[in-house]
Amino acid sequence: MKVLDAVIVGGGAAGFFCGCELLLQKPNLQVEIWEKSAKVLSKVRISGGGRCNVTHDLREARNLIKKYPRGAKYLRSKFSEFGVDQTVEWFENKGVKLKIESDGRMFPISDNSETIAQCLEQTFSENGGKLRVQTTLDRFEFQDGLWNLITAEGTHIQSKFLVFALGGLTDVKAKWFQSQLPIQITTLAPSIFTLNISDPPLHELSGVSVSHGRIKYEGIKADYEGPVLITHWGLSGPAVLASSAYQALALREKQYQITVQVGWVSNKDEEAIRSELQENFDVHKNKSIRNAIAFGLPKRLWDYLLERSGIGFDKVCMELKKEEKNRLIENIMRTKYAVSGRTTYKDEFVTAGGVALTELTANGAFKINPKAYAIGEMLDVDGVTGGFNFQAAWTTAYFCAKDIAQNY
Repeated sequence: MKVLDAVIVGGGAAGFFCGCELLLQKPNLQVEIWEKSAKVLSKVRISGGGRCNVTHDLREARNLIKKYPRGAKYLRSKFSEFGVDQTVEWFENKGVKLKIESDGRMFPISDNSETIAQCLEQTFSENGGKLRVQTTLDRFEFQDGLWNLITAEGTHIQSKFLVFALGGLTDVKAKWFQSQLPIQITTLAPSIFTLNISDPPLHELSGVSVSHGRIKYEGIKADYEGPVLITHWGLSGPAVLASSAYQALALREKQYQITVQVGWVSNKDEEAIRSELQENFDVHKNKSIRNAIAFGLPKRLWDYLLERSGIGFDKVCMELKKEEKNRLIENIMRTKYAVSGRTTYKDEFVTAGGVALTELTANGAFKINPKAYAIGEMLDVDGVTGGFNFQAAWTTAYFCAKDIAQNY
């Protein structure tokens, strides 16, 4: 029977990077990647609007780990050895240069995700790796120092090492995995999503955004600041996406039915907002309140907040009553909406939860059997949007490859 050195199950970012790095560190090994579908690197190809957000320009590990709601401690020491700098160098050594955008996200200078996909495929192939598509691992068992692997297609192969790079786990995938390797898998939940809100007047503002908003869920202590975008189904933007990542498990528990408070001006406390608003009205005391827009808010949003506060557009600023000001301040700081579900954010879907990190060594090997590994998104590790999930994939894949190479 054919005996391979390593089989990597999953042809995504982590799987390919692990295969490439293993062959670079230990040439001439027989390494295969098995992908159940007909296509590989699907998420790489569609991420970042087809440009592939490879990583983020947060170079120091202590800052980088702050972008991971789960798994930060597991990643910190790894980022010190293989983080953003090493990722940039790795791709540039393969002829793929990256560029930094104003928000810190990093893309190939080609602005084409195919550049990254082809780099990984070619590096793996040119170093002797073999790819099997439409190959589904059905059963795996460790016996006499080797993994016996049986595919759904009937192929029986043995391998010295087995690497799982299954991507985001589903309940079905997790059940299959645990039936053959009894390990703990933490609660699974979608992460990085937008909020569905049934509010037609809000939907009419679709496309309006603020650069310094704040998102807070009632009953949850934390809040999240950053740009907020109004959509035709509810709310999106970096602050919303960050909140959905950090509170993925809590929101799942609430079945995505919760009250959210939106602050349209985030960098001021109530006293400052009250003072600045009054100063604005004093300056424009003879103007209609509709034309006395405060805090640089978009005009359509200002009109919406006035209507929501029960203030007529024709009212002159100097005539505004105390209770009207209070209602307006409340809406500027804490407009409340009933969340009625979630919507996947473009193609940046991520799964929170996965293989419990307590089941693994520092290099990603299972403690129950150190000749099997788990890497990438199937771990209980996930980041916010911005290249952080790919960075976790590159890093965990690197350490897996390094460990196999050292223990071969």
